[in-house]
Amino acid sequence: MTDETAPTAPPAAEPVVDDASPPENDANGAAANGKNKDNKGEKEQVPIEELYDLSKPIKRIERPSKDEQNAAIAAIDAEIDTLRAERNVVQKKIDEAMGKQKNTPIGRERDALNKLKNRKGLMIEQKRQIRARLEIVKMKADQLIGQQKNARSTMKFTNLADIEKEIARLQRKQETSSMSLSDEKKLIKDIEALQASRRTAEELKSKQGDLDTIKDDRKVIQADLNAKDKEIDSIQKEIDAQSKILKDLVDKQSSQRGTVDELMKQRDALKSDIDDKFKEKNTLRTEFREKTNDWYHNQRAIKAQRQMQYEEEKKRREEEKAAYLKKKEEEELAKTPYEEEMALCEYLADYLTKTYLTDAQEEEAKKAKEAEEKAKADVVAVKDDPFAGFKAFSKKPEDEVNYFGKGKGKKKLKAKKSSKAPTFSLSLDLFDQFGLITLNPPTSLDGVAASVEELKAKKQWYSEQPRGSVPTAKDIRKANAEAAAKAQSKGAKAGNKGKKGNFSISNEDFAPLGTGAVSSGTGENWLS
Repeated sequence: MTDETAPTAPPAAEPVVDDASPPENDANGAAANGKNKDNKGEKEQVPIEELYDLSKPIKRIERPSKDEQNAAIAAIDAEIDTLRAERNVVQKKIDEAMGKQKNTPIGRERDALNKLKNRKGLMIEQKRQIRARLEIVKMKADQLIGQQKNARSTMKFTNLADIEKEIARLQRKQETSSMSLSDEKKLIKDIEALQASRRTAEELKSKQGDLDTIKDDRKVIQADLNAKDKEIDSIQKEIDAQSKILKDLVDKQSSQRGTVDELMKQRDALKSDIDDKFKEKNTLRTEFREKTNDWYHNQRAIKAQRQMQYEEEKKRREEEKAAYLKKKEEEELAKTPYEEEMALCEYLADYLTKTYLTDAQEEEAKKAKEAEEKAKADVVAVKDDPFAGFKAFSKKPEDEVNYFGKGKGKKKLKAKKSSKAPTFSLSLDLFDQFGLITLNPPTSLDGVAASVEELKAKKQWYSEQPRGSVPTAKDIRKANAEAAAKAQSKGAKAGNKGKKGNFSISNEDFAPLGTGAVSSGTGENWLS
């Protein structure tokens, strides 16, 4: 009768996909999808274009819940534990009915049989170790015998005394016989070969001693092996006798066989239920893995589609940018060369003229007169005017005061505007603008007129220059910005060195005490 007390081991659980990793453990996709984290090399993935049509909208798949999966598996594990507990109870009843308990005669005899079997197993293991030692000795002996055969195949004499005797004979022949030069050379070569074979002969003698030692060891090991075989045969006889005693006791309890068979059927039914639960758990894991694979491929498809859309959008924007730059370049080519510089010359000349070369009041009166003349020119004469002969009258504020009975107030005296000469002052912005057209700004009121003429001449000069012959204001502004940034970086490095070294009054960290003192790193207003 077969012993079925041990519960059936669950089927090997398949690896489950981790939440944060791609489906590396998929039975179908492991060889083609995912990344090999151990080898840090990417495995070949199925092209996403074969799974999804990236030109159409892709429906997003929700990621399967790992918590729900773990909860379902935990519930199945709890059911498996319950079934195992029931099966253990049934197995205990079977053991009691069959006398497998230790406190029964059958249990005691069975324990004695198991001890004998354990002793036999230990002896068999010892025999296996002895046999392994014997195989090692045999291998060494075969190796030495092979080396001896190889050495003897190349030697004419294997005994050291025979070699010495042959060398002496050849030397005597060389000394006493007359021979040709070629024969003498051959004789000398034979003598040298025999002398070289002395060491080989000595090695053969040494190996022969080793071989004799190995043969003696082999005999000892073989004797141990034979003794161990006798011990195993002896304990096997004891096992056979104990098995016969146990069998007689079991046969006496054959009347209880019907009850035991019923209990075994219950145990087998519980075992079948446990196997079904393991299959259900593996099915859940397989479904979860497949859903995770679908979600992972869906994520790959969405990312690939976004990347494709990004590439298309990028290409479209690059084409639009190229078209815009081409259009802008064509517009620039269509413009008058150095238009910005000429406009700047005109602006600066107009600013200096209006600010320092003309009277502001006269200029305003002139503008007012021009505006009045323009307005009169725009007025159309009215025929048969009913208001002809009337004069427009404007009511003054003091008339309203008199109407309501209030006295006249004192007239306010208007302050006379003084025609004071304007103070010459140029801002740093104007200095920068003069630098953009490579001209020096006026430093006093007397030099304004000459500067205006220079600006007009410079405008005329720009109009005669071909495109690209001289730097534009944009080029000069860019060069100045780069030079300023470079100077600022050098100044920062020098400032850091100054903090560690000697004190410097020109350092920006020094605060001036008077209003007239200006740091070397600050800007100045040009005043006259």
